[in-house]
Amino acid sequence: MKRLTVSIQVIILEIILLLVIGVVERLLLRIFHHPKRAKHLWWGWTIILWILIIFNMGFYWPAYPIALWMILALLLIALQIIHNHEFIYRRYWPVFWRYSAYYALIIYISSLIITPWLPLI
Repeated sequence: MKRLTVSIQVIILEIILLLVIGVVERLLLRIFHHPKRAKHLWWGWTIILWILIIFNMGFYWPAYPIALWMILALLLIALQIIHNHEFIYRRYWPVFWRYSAYYALIIYISSLIITPWLPLI
């Protein structure tokens, strides 16, 4: 079985892909501009980054960061319930997707660095 590593060429292609997606996102937000909308499509960035994480690490290792992501989502719900004494989706989703994108970016960068040292499963 071939060792799953991330080569420099793959990293460059993924960075180019992320830049192209960023430009397309900018264009879409300019075309469909709404004054109350966010400046980024956080849910889209999160999904794209998780796809790249799975591509880099395989199907086994991303399960651990995804499990932690679910725990963080539940903690965010608990925090909102404690702070506001209620759970409101309209307040939850923007914060959830923004933090999810930040978390996915950290895991993505980690996947580029640690993949060669992960044991084969």
